[in-house]
Amino acid sequence: MMLLRPPCRTVERCRDLPVHSRCVAVAFALQCRRPQPAASAVACAARVRRAALRAVHVQAAAKRAQAPPPSPPPQADYALVFGASWAGLLAYAALWAPNQTPARDAYFLEKLVGLGVDGLPINAVFFALFNLMGVWPAVYAALLTPAGRSGRGVPAWPFATASFAGGAFALLPFFALWTPPTERVALPSAVELESGGLSTALPRALESRVVAALLLAATAGLGLKAATAGDAAWVEFARLFRESKLVHVTTIDFCTLTLCAPLWVLNDAQVRRYESPALLPLALLPLLGPVLYLSLRPRAE
Repeated sequence: MMLLRPPCRTVERCRDLPVHSRCVAVAFALQCRRPQPAASAVACAARVRRAALRAVHVQAAAKRAQAPPPSPPPQADYALVFGASWAGLLAYAALWAPNQTPARDAYFLEKLVGLGVDGLPINAVFFALFNLMGVWPAVYAALLTPAGRSGRGVPAWPFATASFAGGAFALLPFFALWTPPTERVALPSAVELESGGLSTALPRALESRVVAALLLAATAGLGLKAATAGDAAWVEFARLFRESKLVHVTTIDFCTLTLCAPLWVLNDAQVRRYESPALLPLALLPLLGPVLYLSLRPRAE
């Protein structure tokens, strides 16, 4: 019977493994180096590879367990910055925003919620903007649940829910109250999400790639509608911005949510330990970046 001495580099590869795992892998490797029948040599080499892989997995799990909590984004004066922004936004909307056409604003609202049926079209740019204000709250709900958990114990869901009606006016108070958590934020596991019934329906939806794809499609479609509206529509939108409180405040609300999004994209990525060269460009890309991030981020396991 032919005896083989299979090439084996497992000893060298195992020098950086934990002591117990290294000893197991080296023992198999030394056994492999002895002359033995071909079939036994192949089986022995397979055992060495399996032992080395198990050792690598054990070492990786140990490193993950010992890793310090991810450092949150710099918290410098969150309360001051976001609190002042909220107060300033409220004061501006109430006192200084243009309000030359209140009757037309009421007509616009009726049309946008489906109560007006006179057949006259609304400015295409403002129509897209108003509907995008329904996408932003869903994006923020996905970014803040559960990664936006505050160290003060302030829940995010009441503010995220109110943002569907109030936009940045509802979210800025939470941003002002938020502090980085003192302990690592635990993401719900896939088993927990699947076995929770109705109680986990919303977290399941916020983690779903289907929902992320729907948000991306809605964002791209509305953005394309505004981009292809034509010069006349943009000129009319600029005039409405100067005259209408509804258009003016909605536009500022949209811009505020856009400016705040990178902070919460990066916070969610740190909680999920998501690292990618594309992360910062996605966070900084207006509107489409955060929605694309929801499609790419790691899911519950």
